[in-house]
Amino acid sequence: MPVTSRYDATENRYVREDTLALTERTLRTRVTLAQLNAGFTLLPAVPGFIYSLIDAMLIAVGGAATTGTSVNIIGTRAAAPVQLVVVAIAALTQSAAVRAGATNAVILADGASFTPLDVNTPITVITVGSAMTVMTNIDVTLEYVILPA
Repeated sequence: MPVTSRYDATENRYVREDTLALTERTLRTRVTLAQLNAGFTLLPAVPGFIYSLIDAMLIAVGGAATTGTSVNIIGTRAAAPVQLVVVAIAALTQSAAVRAGATNAVILADGASFTPLDVNTPITVITVGSAMTVMTNIDVTLEYVILPA
């Protein structure tokens, strides 16, 4: 199978890909508490492409999450925001890995969290309810593919 290496400006890294198949990608990023409370773009919109989430994981760093209601990973489907993963703050204790679909990490019915999103739209993360306090950061890991529109 042909394999290529190219620079991906969206993710600021070189990627090696099989040119005949979709490549699963992983993003792991540390989001500060201020960024989380304001809303943070995990994957920016890529013109002409569609994201499809495979899995997600969140880890509270520097303390447990408090005050807010949940941390939500949001995409866009049919021109409306959709809550792909909703993690209750009770699950975000310091250093605990919380995966999509686990207890206190709700996904959309019938696996809809993992179906393709709208073209040219980002995936974001934000606090819901009051501004989050105590934890200093949250590590977010997304496994996803990018599909041509």
